[in-house]
Amino acid sequence: MATLNDSVLQGASGKIGGYVTYTVGNKTYARKLADTISNPRSEGQTTQRSKLPGAQTMYRATRGSMLEKVYTLVAREEERRSGYHWFLHANMNMFGPNDYIDYPRLVLSDGSLQLPFGMKATAIHADKLELEWLDNTSTVTAQATDQLTVAAIFDNEPYQPVVLDDTGFCRSNGKAIVPVPEGTWTTAHLYCFFAAQDGKRYSPCMYFSTSKS
Repeated sequence: MATLNDSVLQGASGKIGGYVTYTVGNKTYARKLADTISNPRSEGQTTQRSKLPGAQTMYRATRGSMLEKVYTLVAREEERRSGYHWFLHANMNMFGPNDYIDYPRLVLSDGSLQLPFGMKATAIHADKLELEWLDNTSTVTAQATDQLTVAAIFDNEPYQPVVLDDTGFCRSNGKAIVPVPEGTWTTAHLYCFFAAQDGKRYSPCMYFSTSKS
């Protein structure tokens, strides 16, 4: 890739010969076009192409929700262009052909808050999740008032993450019972994380799942 500053092509965009030019801000770049793909429908390339639409679909479903705010904040912390670009970077490889989603590895929250130590499920039922953890309140990255938050994805709406109602539990409680909403779902994927009381910082998430018998 070449930079075309002080060139007659500065500000140009489009294909020129075997190159494509484009402008970002005040700089114009030229990049050699990729060679013709001999087998554009190979298994590997088909799998790769299927990842982006899945990630985009799930991100669009978070617009206007707390999750979109989480992605915007963590993008700033990691100096990424936007919450959208952060989400794609974190999750694109979790999607695949035929609506495949690697739910346990999906990242629905991240940030500078710490998760509590030893967070675990002590009981998992179709209608509730019981959790315990060690209170690690000690620094600005772990406050007693940090609120337990749970996002869920139900198998009948596989691209639609939703944030459950306020659990009412904080880091200092050391345990929680999280009701799981009724519905026509069979499996619920649950992502537990903590939110600062002022809503300006969030933690990574921990994954659990429950299925109806």
